[in-house]
Amino acid sequence: MKFGLVVGGAFLLVAGLLAYSMIPNFHTVPLQSAQMVVNPRSIPVSSASLTETPENVTLVPGRENELLVNLTVSTQLGLLSSIQFKFFPEGAFQSCMLNAEQRGCLVNQTVSNSSIRIPLNASTTYYLGFDNRASSSSKQVLVSATLVASSVSTLVARDGGLNFAGLGMGLIGLLVTLYGVFAKTVIPWE
Repeated sequence: MKFGLVVGGAFLLVAGLLAYSMIPNFHTVPLQSAQMVVNPRSIPVSSASLTETPENVTLVPGRENELLVNLTVSTQLGLLSSIQFKFFPEGAFQSCMLNAEQRGCLVNQTVSNSSIRIPLNASTTYYLGFDNRASSSSKQVLVSATLVASSVSTLVARDGGLNFAGLGMGLIGLLVTLYGVFAKTVIPWE
């Protein structure tokens, strides 16, 4: 047995295993879930009028929630058209749909064939509003909405480069220790 090799190999083995076990490698994993809030349906909007439809939205706690609204606007003849789309929470009908300033709207834009992402921060009743007062023709709005809840999870693993280097160093230490244990010691005076 060669005592110096056994001690050196044992040191490398312990240092390698400690390096493997004590150096964390962090992975961020995006998590996302989707829930239909408005199944695809067609909403008729008469000429020179306002139409709104209420939708109850329950947010997923602890996540970033946004509503993905898909809209396609067409005339009665099936031709692509546009309309003023307004999205607002319960209690903001007067300030969003009727007032000239339209301060209560979370979204107020002209749409024709659009996908709109709307960040939400409260579970409540929201309204999809359609303002067709500027048009003399009736329109059909095909609408669907999905609540997308996102978060990022952090996973701690032992799969980084330093972890594998520690395992390699531990393996070398094990081989050196075994060699030191089983090697014959040469006594010079024999």
